[in-house]
Amino acid sequence: MRWQYASFALGILVCLIGALVMVAGESILGENHTGIATVIGIVGIGLIATSGPGLLKPKKSKKET
Repeated sequence: MRWQYASFALGILVCLIGALVMVAGESILGENHTGIATVIGIVGIGLIATSGPGLLKPKKSKKET
């Protein structure tokens, strides 16, 4: 269960890094930085998607029958 949250947080972090590279990547990577930023963003979205759909569902109590 904790690995799902770690994977989700890592995916958010990777997406934010991709957005940062998209905005300010020209000074770091040169003129052709949008392709790299797009790939980084897609990898982040993939990490978020594979973290599991159970993260967003409300937990059911054990007393429900």
